[in-house]
Amino acid sequence: MTGTNRLWTLLDTFNLSDYTDRAHREGRDAMRGDAALTEQVRTLTEATAAVRKDSGALGPFARRAVETAGQFLDAQDYLLTHDKPRYEQYASIGLLRHLLRVEGNTATPAERAHVWLVFRRILEGQLEFELAALAGVTSLAKRDFSPQVARDRYLVLADIREMVPGRLGGRPVGSQWLTMPAGGRTLGEVARDRSGTAAIARLLLFPQTTCHDEVAFIAQIQLGECLFWGALLCVRQALTAIGAGDLAGATRHVRAAGQFARPLIKIFHSVRTMPPAHFHGFREQTGNASAVQCESWQMLDAHLYGVLPEKVDALESTPEVRHVLALDRPDFVPLVPVVADLGDSPAERGLRDEIVTLDQRIRAWRAFHTRKLAGRQDPGYLPAGAAASGGTSGYPYLAAQRPPRASAMERGPKRDSDHQAPSGDCKIGSR
Repeated sequence: MTGTNRLWTLLDTFNLSDYTDRAHREGRDAMRGDAALTEQVRTLTEATAAVRKDSGALGPFARRAVETAGQFLDAQDYLLTHDKPRYEQYASIGLLRHLLRVEGNTATPAERAHVWLVFRRILEGQLEFELAALAGVTSLAKRDFSPQVARDRYLVLADIREMVPGRLGGRPVGSQWLTMPAGGRTLGEVARDRSGTAAIARLLLFPQTTCHDEVAFIAQIQLGECLFWGALLCVRQALTAIGAGDLAGATRHVRAAGQFARPLIKIFHSVRTMPPAHFHGFREQTGNASAVQCESWQMLDAHLYGVLPEKVDALESTPEVRHVLALDRPDFVPLVPVVADLGDSPAERGLRDEIVTLDQRIRAWRAFHTRKLAGRQDPGYLPAGAAASGGTSGYPYLAAQRPPRASAMERGPKRDSDHQAPSGDCKIGSR
């Protein structure tokens, strides 16, 4: 039996439904004490890793299926063998990144639509989770469930659904849109679903906890990740277009990035529906899972503003995002400072307006985080003087960051050559 055939045999004997039910009822901490289960997951993880290492011989769909199973197992293996998860394992970020297909740097309309579709699937899954709990139709009751909190969060998430662009907008909850394909009980069957819907519904939206609000918290992290990755892809494409002197293309990409940034603050509103007491009920169990380890945000932040000096030490000490420091070089020009070099032609004004809008949306999200979730205006989530996860100082770490403000940037005195440039010409293509 080849390694690949053995792998599928193993994956097809792993009863995902039983594993999911147990995770719902017991949570990751209790499952961690089951030596037989831990060994089974470790065996699957190693078998999958061996096939992934030489996956070039597989066809594209088989390769994606193996990677889907592998990313899920990587997270589960870590959660079952470590007392404290880290950010990527805690929220299944590796699997999410794989399902988003964001490993490249392009941002075509189809690729942007795919990110939005994954975002909507996560959103609908959480809406259905809240609705089932409120209706009392689930047998998987969770600790810390509050009907009022669930109702408040449901309403905020429903508002977010209205922010999904155009034809990608929400479907009514209960539409069976996320129904599992027939026969999706094993990990192998779920991984082989070509649509990817099964992996999102069964692997990405994975419970791992007995706390109702922690399930919501993980979903909120994943929603934010979708938006960060989508915006990052668009900003990268905008910078490429600017370098080529294509202002119209750059404007389209920045506008698309702004669409991804628009729901971010609403996600924080949904986080804040969770009472601090509920948050502290599970925070201790997530001690090593820090947002500082969030690659998508750190990369987006650096592409927008450059590597902020106030963040260098934190980036250097965090393996998951240390590579972001490679952008701290003279020849890399981030997006927001570009505003200072734009002139007054209609094309340049249009690009400037879109950059300002994107910057304002990111700033609103940053300000909400700093003031209302990190201890300045409401110390309930992070009491004054308390250290944040990831080894940062919490509010002082966030408050010290001073990114340049797009709306405050003005171009310097015009040169004669500026007036002679054709309409739409940009002086920053050689930067």
